[in-house]
Amino acid sequence: MTRQLRFQATDRLLVLAPHPDDETLATGEMIQFAMAAGAKVRVVFATDGDNNPWPQRWCERRWRIGTAERARWGKRRRAEAVAALARLGVASESARFLGWSDLGITNLLMRDDAAIDVLAAEIDAFAPTHVAMPSLRDRHPDHGALRVMLELALRKAHTQCLCFGYVVHGRSVDSGEWELASDAQRHSRKREALAEHASQIALSKKRLLRWASQSESFEQSETRGSSVAAATASGVLSIPLTPPYRFLRRHDVLLVLADGRHIERACVRLPRFVKSGVSRVLGKGLCSGRATIEMVEGSLRVTFDASVQSGVSGFIKLERTAPRLLIFDRETWHRVEDLTATQDLVARQAEPVAAVQRASF
Repeated sequence: MTRQLRFQATDRLLVLAPHPDDETLATGEMIQFAMAAGAKVRVVFATDGDNNPWPQRWCERRWRIGTAERARWGKRRRAEAVAALARLGVASESARFLGWSDLGITNLLMRDDAAIDVLAAEIDAFAPTHVAMPSLRDRHPDHGALRVMLELALRKAHTQCLCFGYVVHGRSVDSGEWELASDAQRHSRKREALAEHASQIALSKKRLLRWASQSESFEQSETRGSSVAAATASGVLSIPLTPPYRFLRRHDVLLVLADGRHIERACVRLPRFVKSGVSRVLGKGLCSGRATIEMVEGSLRVTFDASVQSGVSGFIKLERTAPRLLIFDRETWHRVEDLTATQDLVARQAEPVAAVQRASF
């Protein structure tokens, strides 16, 4: 059942946007709704959206885009974001720009804790009661990676808050548990704010207006991760790999495990042209000996060591390593506990692919 959002004057809404325009598309009306109730609002932009070549080529009538051109484009998009927020009633001093690499958030996540610590500091500094952030289901790689980073940052932060996930890319009509009641005035201001993102409107006006016309809805999740051990009583996670992943595509298996003190990462290459009956160890003793990744009879098998205790969160993704003509992911990040809660290897391998798309790679 869909529930209606409510804000009070004592609330503090923190919006995390991977790129300029995400704040308007996903939360343009939520921001207005919160401010109308007297709540404080802050918007943090992870990137300046500078690695956005096709709109830039269209607007600037150029083919070659180098470092200087990307920097100029990022500066333009940052200015557009400030103008859009002003349309929504948010002052420029309530916007924060982290300046991370566009299409590089996955690399930041897998490299070390530095970016996660920055997010934790932002959360602690603002002390939000509500956080709006990308959903793991979003098909843009920056969106999913930022969500993983934020869940890890929330484990480090000292603030307790309600978290709401939004989908921009790949959204369905029934995409959330919470939604805002329709309001013509708020929607009109949202469209005005979107128009300030002129660099994006120039090439994708119909698509962006279509997204903006959808009512804003959100998934709600806990502020702390769940336990891998509780969801994997056997210590084994089995994920069927559909044939294209065994024969056609190039992917890395990305694994992130986190407890209250440490975040550990593993990246192993998924071999190509592997027959369904072949078994192979891809990575052993990963994440300080906590995990082993194998291919077993056409499935990806992740075995967790018995030392994995309650309070450990896990995230896994098949990251496409081949050159991308389209930036969007077919498979997004998954919480390990979400997969194990719904996964039965023997039963699900016999089901149609469409029926297990979310739970299998």
